[in-house]
Formats: sequence, C-alpha cells, structure tokens
Amino acid sequence: MHKLLDSVVSLTLLGISTTLAAGWAQPAQLIGRWRSSEISPAGVSAVFEFHGDNQLDSGSAVISEGRYRLVGTDTILFPSKNGEEKLEVERDNQDRARIEDEAAGKSIELVRLGKMPDSKNPLTGEWSTTREWNGRKYPARAFFSAEGKVTWITTLRTERGTYSVASRNIRLEIPGRPVVEGSFEITATRLTLPNPKGGGSSFDRF
Repeated sequence: MHKLLDSVVSLTLLGISTTLAAGWAQPAQLIGRWRSSEISPAGVSAVFEFHGDNQLDSGSAVISEGRYRLVGTDTILFPSKNGEEKLEVERDNQDRARIEDEAAGKSIELVRLGKMPDSKNPLTGEWSTTREWNGRKYPARAFFSAEGKVTWITTLRTERGTYSVASRNIRLEIPGRPVVEGSFEITATRLTLPNPKGGGSSFDRF
C-alpha cells in the first residue's frame, strides 16, 4: 500500500514538474486586466489583459474614471463644471442602449458585453462603444458599477500574443516583437513584469 501511495505521489510530482518546465503553470491571480502604474504625459497607459487560455492582449489605452447618477431609467447625470450634466438614456433592449446629448447632437452607442449584473440598474456592467481621442474615434469599453462609478477605456492599439509561466518566471510572446522573459511579482492589485530594457515595470489591476 505504501509503495502504491509513493508511486502515485511521485507521478503527481513528476507531472507538476513537467508542467512547470513546459511553462504552462498559471497563477490564477494573473488573469484579468492590468494598466501601467506610470502614465504618459498624454494620458496613455500600457495595458495587458491575461486570459485563462495562455492568450494575452497587449496595447495602449486612455483610461478615465468618473462618477454617474441614474435618475429613473432614462436620465443619467455626470459631474460637470456647472454641477451635473444631464443626458438621456435610450434603450433598444437590455443589451443595446444610447446616451444622447441632444444639445450637442451627439450620442454614445452602447452594446452590452456579458450579462447584466444588476437588474435594478440596467446600465451596470461592461459595454462596447467608441470614444474620441485627439480628433479620432477608437474602440472603447465602458464599465458602469452599481456604486455610481464609470470607467472609460479607449483602446488606441492592441495586439494578441501568448504567455507562459514557470515558477516565478514569465514569458511574453507577441508576433513581430522581441520576446520578453524574466521574473515577475504579483499581489492582488499589483503586477511587476520584466521590462525589455531591464528591470521591471509595475501594473495595477483595474
């Protein structure tokens, strides 16, 4: 019995060692979106999104955060210099909506991504949209929380790549770019990745 147990343990450890050597062990904490702690003078952040299938999205984005207040189901208020800016919310269904600024003749088209997290506040959740930056329109995402916080992510550039993890080392591969490999550190809210120029770069979860 002891010999059988020892064999099972040995085979299990061998399997773990093989997985680590192959570089496919993933810390669950890594999965999600991360933005660079340092932001460029133009307000641009480097962004990584790690997926559970060893795929990653890397790019740059303009990220802004603010507050909102929903009045009923068809009026949204954003803070402004004059107090609050009042805009109208029009809904085609629970997955498609528009925020309209009738005075300016503009509207923000929203397409829901994922499920509605709060039926009492149909605006909550993640939405696909577009945003202007420096006179050009870019794909964007909007996150409306039930607590009245809104985060806008305007994606200026994005590339798909892969990553692998072995112990405390990570390898990032993006087609057309040099491979980045080295040690990394991670907590619940902070990630440090190897910098191609040496040292490390810090990222915050968002």
